[in-house]
Amino acid sequence: MRNLLLLLVLISGLLAGYLIGDYRGKAARVALEKAIETGKTLDSTRQAAIAKLETELRSIDEKHRQELDASRQEYDSKAAEWQREKAGLDEKIRRLSAKRAENDAQLKALNEKLGSASGAEKEKLEQEIERLRMERESLTQQIEGNACLKVPVPQSVHEALKLKMANDIGEKR
Repeated sequence: MRNLLLLLVLISGLLAGYLIGDYRGKAARVALEKAIETGKTLDSTRQAAIAKLETELRSIDEKHRQELDASRQEYDSKAAEWQREKAGLDEKIRRLSAKRAENDAQLKALNEKLGSASGAEKEKLEQEIERLRMERESLTQQIEGNACLKVPVPQSVHEALKLKMANDIGEKR
């Protein structure tokens, strides 16, 4: 009997431990289920955020490509315009040189008249001579500038300009 009593106490202790343990384990299982649901929610939120960021990235990439294409087209048109301008430099220099020679002839003739002129006519001739001298200086400056444009650009300057252009495009974005 005594063994039976001990056996009953032992069985009741095991049963009580099992029930108490099961009760405590229930809270842990509920917490685990909540954690799993929260993880699923966070995962779906993360997936949505990734999808949104990928869409924005594609949009930004497309915008960048369009700006780059526009910049390339602008550069190509300016380069073509420059090539046309450069091709006409010799003709422009020849035309300006002829105009300067004509200007020099007028100056020479006016300087000869100036020696025999008097009063108001002399003042008028001096004003015309000054105007022709200023025009001659302007023509000379244009001729020299156009002749300078025909000189090839040093590679270091060309590279610096390309770098500046790349930086300008980068800043536009």
